[in-house]
Amino acid sequence: MEATNPQVLADAIVAQAVAQPTSEEQARAQQLAELMALRITTSTVVEEEKYALSVDGVGFFALGDIHGLKGKQKTGKSAVLKVCAAALLCGQMFRVKSELTEPTVLFLDTEQKASDVKLIIDEIKQMTPCSDEYIDQHLYLYPLRRKSYDSLLADTRLLIETIKPQVVFIDGLVDYVASFNDEVMSRELIHDLLQICEEHGCAIVNVLHENKAADDPNMRGHLGTVLSQKAGSVLQCQKAKSGIISVSCPDARHGNMPTWNIRFNDEGHLVDADAEHHQEQQAKRERKQAAKQEARELVEKSRLEAALHIIAEAGGTIARNVLTKRLEEATKLSRTPVSKFITKMVKDGKLCENGKMITASPELALPF
Repeated sequence: MEATNPQVLADAIVAQAVAQPTSEEQARAQQLAELMALRITTSTVVEEEKYALSVDGVGFFALGDIHGLKGKQKTGKSAVLKVCAAALLCGQMFRVKSELTEPTVLFLDTEQKASDVKLIIDEIKQMTPCSDEYIDQHLYLYPLRRKSYDSLLADTRLLIETIKPQVVFIDGLVDYVASFNDEVMSRELIHDLLQICEEHGCAIVNVLHENKAADDPNMRGHLGTVLSQKAGSVLQCQKAKSGIISVSCPDARHGNMPTWNIRFNDEGHLVDADAEHHQEQQAKRERKQAAKQEARELVEKSRLEAALHIIAEAGGTIARNVLTKRLEEATKLSRTPVSKFITKMVKDGKLCENGKMITASPELALPF
């Protein structure tokens, strides 16, 4: 056998080495492959969103996505979570209906002590016909107030991997970061939660307070900003002086959930308050209309008094165009509204018009 020429062999080894992609080129190729796999084309088939809950046929809290629940302090956010959890367990609670079959719910509370968190299950037991065994099989409730922000995300991930819930409630997302104004930490947290949602196909609902200013409904800090940007939907709680908690959906990528209402009754239990809210809103509209009518009547009375004084100063009779001009000066109004006012007073019998002359009605005429 002919011996291989050492120079030829060396050249072949060099050529093979040159042809081999570098680690940087391999990483770039892998990155490109991952990006190309994400491309959406005209033939791409995307699964329809599956919602955890619905109100009047409109779904909310889609699986595989993160969501927000916001409100001022003590406006009933935790109560809303109880209603949602109860609906998931028993099929429907008030107008909130489950869109899942016997789902598993993970409920994490980072704000309250264990004895207070236990009241969540007590309330759900009172609200639903579910047995203790069924509740314990489908609701996993954990008080995590003693946990530090630097372990909460890992704890949450571990519980989701183990329990495999369809819906996760985090009552107290602010405790997952050192500061809700830390932009980097906030973005990393929301990114990690999104990854968990997509990986496990669950909905993660995050409770976060609104800013303290009464006219600012935005969620607090950079954490709230990032959550509102990434969330599939954000529900809002507002509590009226009457105690009624209204739940709306001001931010959603798809159909907005209709508003629903709850309240605590005299025994401290949650009840449906839609009918009471409707009555309350109707009474509010009626009061507003009455106030507007009263204001209109006061304005009309003031203008009529001005007209009666002008007529009296003119000796009891005045040309309409002169009255119009003087009323314009007295009321600082333009000719059109003043002319309409005079016409209305004539029609109502408070002023009398004969030809182009105006007098006051006998019962309203002032001495001159």
